[in-house]
Amino acid sequence: MVDVVVVGLGPAGIVAAHVLASAGLSVVAAQARADAGGRAALVSPAPTVRTHDAEEALPHLSPQAGRDEIGGSKLLAAPQAYRLDEWSLRGRSTADRCGGALPTDADLVDWPIGLDDLAPWYDLVERAMAVGARPPTPWTDRMSRAARSLGWEPFAAPAAASKDASGLLDDSGVEIMPATVTALLRGSTGAITGVEYVDALEVTRTLACRAVVVAASVIPTVRLLLLSDITAAGKVGRWFMSHNSFVVHGDFPGVDLGRRDAGPASAVAVAEFEGGGFDHTGLGFLGGSILQAAMTGPWTDDRVPGAAAGLDPATTNGAEPEAWVRANHASIGTVWAQPDQLPRWDNAIDLDPVHRDAAGRPVARVTFALADDDARRWEFLSERAAQWLRESGARTTWRPPLAAQPLGTHLYGGARMGDSPETSVVDSFGRFHDVPGLVIVGSSTFPTTGGRGPVETIEALSWRSATQLVEDLR
Repeated sequence: MVDVVVVGLGPAGIVAAHVLASAGLSVVAAQARADAGGRAALVSPAPTVRTHDAEEALPHLSPQAGRDEIGGSKLLAAPQAYRLDEWSLRGRSTADRCGGALPTDADLVDWPIGLDDLAPWYDLVERAMAVGARPPTPWTDRMSRAARSLGWEPFAAPAAASKDASGLLDDSGVEIMPATVTALLRGSTGAITGVEYVDALEVTRTLACRAVVVAASVIPTVRLLLLSDITAAGKVGRWFMSHNSFVVHGDFPGVDLGRRDAGPASAVAVAEFEGGGFDHTGLGFLGGSILQAAMTGPWTDDRVPGAAAGLDPATTNGAEPEAWVRANHASIGTVWAQPDQLPRWDNAIDLDPVHRDAAGRPVARVTFALADDDARRWEFLSERAAQWLRESGARTTWRPPLAAQPLGTHLYGGARMGDSPETSVVDSFGRFHDVPGLVIVGSSTFPTTGGRGPVETIEALSWRSATQLVEDLR
C-alpha cells in the first residue's frame, strides 16, 4: 500500500509527484516505456477518427502527437510559459461585453476558478521553472517595431529555462515504476483502492493505494477512465477541444531574418486579438488568439511541404513551391496563432467498438469536426497576422489551409472541471465528483482552450490540485 499512484510523468505528473512527495507522502509514479518514436503501445495506440457519429471511424496512422516518457510532450515544444487571460476563464459570463454571439450548439462555460485563484500557483511554477523572456533577436525586433507602428503593444513571450521539468523529481523520494496502468480499481463504495498495471516484464499486477492522480495526456486519460468503467454518467470524453494552430508566412526578399540564432521560445507576441480584447460584433465567432512571431526556422526537410502549402506559384516566379521554400528559407518569416475553440458535446472521445490495441483492449475513438465559427476565427486572425507581416516588410504572405487537428499536442476537455456534477466531471481541484480518491490533472480538465499555450496553466493547476490532495489525505 502506498499513499498515491501518479499515472504519467509529463508536466502535470512531474509537478504533482513533486508536491505530494515533498509533503511526506509515499508516491509511486507509473511511467510506461516508450518506443523509438516516443510512444508506448498500450498507453497511446493509434485511435480511430471520424467527423460525426454517423460516420465510420477509421484507424489513424499514428497516435496523438506527443511523447510517453518522463517529461512528456513538453519536451517537443518551445518551453513557452503563458498565463491564461481573464476571458479564457470567464468567456461565458463576459461574451456579451465583447459583442459576440454564442453559437447554439456550443456549450461555453466559465471555469470554477478565476485568475486570482491561479495567481499564486502561477508564481510557484514560474519560480520553479525559471520563467522569463528570452533576449530579443533581429527578427523579434523587426516584428516589435511593426506591431508598434500598427498601434499594438508587443511583448516578449515568457519561457521556462528548459523544456525538461524532471529536475523537480531529483531527491524527491518519488518511486518511478516502469509500468503501464491498465485500470483504476475501486472498492464496494466506489472509492479508489488501487491500480492494475503491466510491469516491465509484461506481467499484470496490482498496487493498492489511497488515491490515484491521472496525469496522462487527454486521449490516454479519457481512455483509461472509460476502460475502468468510470464515465461520470456519460460525461467523460465529452466537450473535447483542440488548438487548431495555424501559421501565416511572409517573404522578405534578400533579407536573412536570422532565425537560426535562437530557439522557438524566443518570440514576440501581441494580445490585441485574444479573447475579449476586441469587438466581436458581426464577426460570427467568440474568442481569438495571441499572435506571435517566433524563431521558427530554418526549415528542415520534413517541414518544407507545410511551409509551401498555400503558396501562390506567382510568388515563386514559376519555381516549384517546395524547392523555392528550400532556396529562400532564410528570408521567410512566420506568425503563429493558437485560436480558441468552443466546447461542443458532439466533439468527443469514446472507446471504439471494433478496433483493439496489442493487448486486445479497445482503442480510443475520436469524433471531431471544425465548426463555422472556427473558420471565421481563422479568417479574421490570419488576416491580422498577414497585416503584421506586411507592416514589417513582407513582399507577400500566404497561409496553409485550415485543417482540423484532433490529434495535436494541444488537446483539451474530456474530464472538464466545474462546481456541478450535472455539467462537469471533476471539481476545481481535479477531484472526480463521484469517485473518491481519484484526481485528474492536465488539460483534460480545461473547460475552454484559451488562445495561448497551456503548459504553465497545466503545471499551476497540478500544483494546486496536489496541494489540496495532501490536505485531503491527512
